[in-house]
Amino acid sequence: MEERNQRSPGGKLALWAFYAYCGYFLWIMARYLWIVSGIEAPPGATSDWSMATASGKWLGALLGATVMSAIGAVLGAVAWYTRPRRD
Repeated sequence: MEERNQRSPGGKLALWAFYAYCGYFLWIMARYLWIVSGIEAPPGATSDWSMATASGKWLGALLGATVMSAIGAVLGAVAWYTRPRRD
């Protein structure tokens, strides 16, 4: 039976940092959608107030998810680079 390669301590840390960030990403996006869904236009605001429209809310969520995804991609790349390799 072949022995499996083990991750180094740095590789384990990178993998757990990636896992933790994925959980944080899901939590922060759910929180964002929950909080932003309750935003209403203030009295006297014009109808084109950006955060009062559905498109403004979705655009904000999309831009936030894009930034968070870029950070996640970097953490994922580090976790992938530190994976155990066959000798």
